[in-house]
Amino acid sequence: MATSLNNLANLYESQGRYSDAEPLYLEALAIVERVLGVNHPNTITVRRNLEYLQNNKEK
Repeated sequence: MATSLNNLANLYESQGRYSDAEPLYLEALAIVERVLGVNHPNTITVRRNLEYLQNNKEK
């Protein structure tokens, strides 16, 4: 589920739909942190995707 949310968020981000992407990244991050832990590579990937979105939507 988290992978699907992350992928959909990534698609939305690529379309410039930042307000649609951010909640999906947040939900995906919550899931992977709970299931895999905060230092798991998948968790780090989702966190980086969210940070990238947040940094780029401010520009």
